[in-house]
Amino acid sequence: MSDSKKRNWKKVRRSAVFVIAAGILAASANVTRTAAASDVSGTMLAGFARESITPDVNDPKHPIWIAGFGQKRQAKSVHDELLASAVAISNGDKKGVIVALDAIGFMHNDILDIRNSVQKELALDFVIIASTHSHEAPDLIGIWGPSLTKTGVDAQYLDLVKQRTALAIRKAVERLEPVRLHRMEIANVGADVLVDTRMPQVFDSNVRVLRFSKPDGNQTLGTLVTWANHPEVLWNANTALTSDFVHYLRTGIESGLVYGDAAVKNGIGGEVVYINGAVGGLMTTLDDTPVLDRVINETLVTPSFEKARAVGYRVAEAVIDGIAANKETEISDSTLRWTAKSILLPVDNIKFRLAGRLKIIRRKFESGYKTRSEVGLLRLGDTWIGTIPGELYPEIANGGVEAPEGNDFKLTAPVEVPPLRSAMKGGMNMLFGLANDQIGYIVPRSQWDVKEPFTYGESSAPYGEENSLGPNTAPIVHKTMMEILNGAD
Repeated sequence: MSDSKKRNWKKVRRSAVFVIAAGILAASANVTRTAAASDVSGTMLAGFARESITPDVNDPKHPIWIAGFGQKRQAKSVHDELLASAVAISNGDKKGVIVALDAIGFMHNDILDIRNSVQKELALDFVIIASTHSHEAPDLIGIWGPSLTKTGVDAQYLDLVKQRTALAIRKAVERLEPVRLHRMEIANVGADVLVDTRMPQVFDSNVRVLRFSKPDGNQTLGTLVTWANHPEVLWNANTALTSDFVHYLRTGIESGLVYGDAAVKNGIGGEVVYINGAVGGLMTTLDDTPVLDRVINETLVTPSFEKARAVGYRVAEAVIDGIAANKETEISDSTLRWTAKSILLPVDNIKFRLAGRLKIIRRKFESGYKTRSEVGLLRLGDTWIGTIPGELYPEIANGGVEAPEGNDFKLTAPVEVPPLRSAMKGGMNMLFGLANDQIGYIVPRSQWDVKEPFTYGESSAPYGEENSLGPNTAPIVHKTMMEILNGAD
């Protein structure tokens, strides 16, 4: 990316001075820690359900502000339904639920509200709620309202999201039935549509899939899919609510790649739960990133729904083709085990502190300027799933953390080592980003760079630190996650 493009991109991203921060600030004193489950030899069960969390954009008393980029972007229409997509899982002894929300992020205290409303009632051992991180969905954090000093969260809409999410969880549990479980990892998908906007160039472009099918055949009940990209293909001028490329990724896998009235490739059926991966750094499709739509053989550059479709279909096609080529591995192991640890993170970012003081968000500080969050590990069959409460830099996940000359702490070696996936022992290792919270960017400490001289010969500070809690976030998240991984047998 050219220096001028970097400057313009940073300007757009920084127009929301407090960005992601809002959800980050603060802490709920009442932290829920779910029980750990033991291995059980038995039948795996699963149930899928989804509920619309689309608001009414025509109610003048409840304007809906779109999250991401900057303030004053009011939703004027709806392009596709926003969803709370849930999959309930049980091995006959333990059970829990994974939910994906079409939202830029969801705060930990709001997740605790949902957990408290369903966990005891349904005897759930875990409730994992992650956000797709769409920058074209309503503000559920508070920072993207009509001005810097007014919250963007509509209380009525927040209540609707909580109620519909709880309803999706209940329905998913009601629909539990025996399944066969399959896993598949597809390397290097969509690398040409992804941009890493910051050195070092490290991507997490593998697609990882868990597919749940009927036990007496291959009929798909649903799939859990992870990839790592910011859903912001529509960019900052769009005023139609949408889950961005996620919409096309889901519908492509479920119903096929559709152009007009014709499906050029059939889908596999069922319901897709899409959860983002390590998107820090950040992984994105920029407003001028060329994206080739291979079906119509057209390169799309300007932000549009056609461009978002091309990105989403790129992943959907990889999943459909992988299944057709028998690249899946069936999982016979019925392990279901959840371990979580609460973490207390310093809020060093002055802008984040100010956002809390102005009550643009609803969470409070704990123990001074600190916020409560959570990391966790779910073992599902032979697949390990780490839950990370924000936007993890891919180098912390996969390796490649550097200590470049000019880093603010003059470190000569990385802190967040070994990479998390190297410590995971599953047949497939997944990382859920923005899971059970949104604490912003999780920047490697040895790459922290807000003071001159800047790293990699840059003339200005890189993007990321201003939307991070501070330089201690990554070491704490990494250390705690490693404790969980090293303690797992």
